[in-house]
Amino acid sequence: MKIGILECGENRPDWARFGRFADWFPPLLAEAGQPFDTRFYAVWQGELPDSAVECDAWLLTGSPASVLDDAPWQRALSDFLAPLVGRVPLIGICYGHQHLHHMLGGRVEECRDWGIGVHHYDVTALPDGVEEDDGGGISLIALHHDQVTHPAPGTRVLAGSAFCPYGITQIGPRTLTIQLHPEMDPAFAAEVYDFERQRIGEAATEAGLAALDSPRQTTRAAQWIMAFLAHASEDRT
Repeated sequence: MKIGILECGENRPDWARFGRFADWFPPLLAEAGQPFDTRFYAVWQGELPDSAVECDAWLLTGSPASVLDDAPWQRALSDFLAPLVGRVPLIGICYGHQHLHHMLGGRVEECRDWGIGVHHYDVTALPDGVEEDDGGGISLIALHHDQVTHPAPGTRVLAGSAFCPYGITQIGPRTLTIQLHPEMDPAFAAEVYDFERQRIGEAATEAGLAALDSPRQTTRAAQWIMAFLAHASEDRT
């Protein structure tokens, strides 16, 4: 399977040592133990695939942007994705989760509080294609100020919390979205939390930093993504 990584933003120059956003996904997906290939597209710079068949599936990354910005590159990304919804496997992570819900008729709004630290979601259903699972909830790094407040039509909620009820969703048969960041390194998250300390608030920042030591289920997230992509690809007609 060839997965097109649609990179929706860039790192600050002083965080270049952590790599670009797209760099973080191949190591994450490799945790599932399945073969795959990737190709990166800097969509935030206007780089879009020439054809929808260049890859078998598409993954939207996180971003410092908000879907509410309605920038030209965001509209161009929606124009590329719209014909693929329901036909080609799509994955949305954090910003990508919000972008897909926003473009499909859901609502994204800025929250009063930031989602930072390691957040735990209660799992109420599994993505299509996931047949074997350890059960229980899932805990991953959070880094968001916006979130989905009304999901797109046709959404099945898989996991969430009181803070973020629509945390992991499946929209139709071939779109899986995750608000949290299974791909993110705690050291990078700590840099961002500290950088945004004034906006987040002193007490909330310190609590978020302390929470980064909590256990995370990154392998489980990778297995979900890869199992869903395999199922959605095999089920295409």
